[in-house]
Amino acid sequence: MTLKLLRLATLALIPLTLLRSDPAPTSGTTASAPFEAAVLAESKHPDAAKHPGPIEVVALGAQPWYEAPDRAVARQLFSPQNSRCTSMSLAEIRIPKGVAVREHFHKQREEIYHIVAGRGTMTLNGQTAEVGPGDTVVVKIGERHKIRAYPDADLEMLVASVPAWSESDLNFTE
Repeated sequence: MTLKLLRLATLALIPLTLLRSDPAPTSGTTASAPFEAAVLAESKHPDAAKHPGPIEVVALGAQPWYEAPDRAVARQLFSPQNSRCTSMSLAEIRIPKGVAVREHFHKQREEIYHIVAGRGTMTLNGQTAEVGPGDTVVVKIGERHKIRAYPDADLEMLVASVPAWSESDLNFTE
């Protein structure tokens, strides 16, 4: 199977939850018509009544980091454990330079790896491709995968999981 690398223009995957590490700008910004239409459509969504109240803001700096045995560090930006999200999760993951995450697969979840900084290699079912900033790799349920940071810089990425990530669905093969 060939690795499919995609380019993403925006992170439009998370329309209901704002991830904020810095204060929002207070002047000089205006909402675009498509954004306003999306907000209006969301307010009319049948599930809107289940979530009354203000927009939930998940503060990036308040999310704890976890260090895995292979030295990769991760924090959940949003998940069912720290937000009103019920079916998916998004994590920020940093792999130190020269480190490889152990090969593994998931029986119940699909993942999307979006590379933010650094370079490395992604191996999917035995085939390897170079990845760098702006590249995205889709990992389907059951596909064996691992990622390695090149020795010159840390590899930083966002990883989305559907359903939400859980340690119980982490199956190591090496």
